[in-house]
Amino acid sequence: MRWFKHLKKKTIDYLFDHPIQREILNNAKYIIVTCISAFIFAFGFKCFIQPNYDAVAQIGEASENFVQNLEIKTLASCGASGISQIFISLLKICGVTFLTDNFYFNLTYWALYVLVNVPLLFLGFFKVGKKFAIYTLLNVILTFVFGILLPNSSPDDIINQITFALGTDVFARVAFGALTTGIASSLVYIINSTAGGIDIIAFYIGERKGVTIGKRSALINVIVVGTFSILSTIPLKQDFIDHEMGSVAFSTAFVIFIYMVFYMIFTSVVVDTLNTKNKKVELQIFTAYENLSQIIIANVPHGCTIIPGKGGYTGNNVYVIYVSVSKRETKQVVKVCREADPKCFINVLPMNQVFGRFFKHPIE
Repeated sequence: MRWFKHLKKKTIDYLFDHPIQREILNNAKYIIVTCISAFIFAFGFKCFIQPNYDAVAQIGEASENFVQNLEIKTLASCGASGISQIFISLLKICGVTFLTDNFYFNLTYWALYVLVNVPLLFLGFFKVGKKFAIYTLLNVILTFVFGILLPNSSPDDIINQITFALGTDVFARVAFGALTTGIASSLVYIINSTAGGIDIIAFYIGERKGVTIGKRSALINVIVVGTFSILSTIPLKQDFIDHEMGSVAFSTAFVIFIYMVFYMIFTSVVVDTLNTKNKKVELQIFTAYENLSQIIIANVPHGCTIIPGKGGYTGNNVYVIYVSVSKRETKQVVKVCREADPKCFINVLPMNQVFGRFFKHPIE
């Protein structure tokens, strides 16, 4: 491991002295992370949220009545993908079936996904940052591309094989769908970007208020899911002519809504667990080293408060240093403190929110 640490230090020193190479490497990293995020989301959506059950029903002799026995074929999604589902439902209700049939559905859905993101991207560009908006746009475009290209029309496609393996277990679909969505969103949060849609609004609120993002996204998405569930009970244009009920019964729509509440909870837990950007901690550092506070300030862009104290056992004079840092900076502060004073004692306390002038690196 010593050679690895030495190589890491040399790399950091080299990139520090070569800003152009550092910028190229950072952008390459951002593009790779964005590609992975877009792929995971598109894959999860086509596998777990809105699978192609016509193709899945052709897998194996035992699946002859697979679709007929399946009460819930489509789950409501969240964010821009959920709003796109709402537009698809409105098109069906209005009788615009040529855009929503099996042949055009995939293209129509993902085209709507891009269009829904356009006004939100303007919010990101003007209110958050230009680079933030550019990589969010790249994520949206790549999600559109993966959504179109990922095959799910044949029974032999891996997406349909996974869907068939889940069978009629809707809760498993919800869990896996939330996991893929949460991972996709969390990956791009790490590079100060988003997967688009409601995530842009949640990111903007998180930056302004300094709070975690997952719960804010869940609150906004309740409206999206509730709207889709209601629309799914409205009879289509042809159903009005034939005096038939809507394509989904009220009881089924309510069940879909409940399942998607679990989906949002799982997604918010995944996002808040993986995304530590807006999480803060308070460090209480007990030391006899008078200049330790200056070392801390030199390593992280935060101030600190020093309170003189006395050891209850030894009776020696000590300094109690209070400093609030982001969770990502905790390991760095602990490391420099223990290097400067191996005998220091450190408490790490989680914080819900910080009010005041807490420094955060600006979003580009």
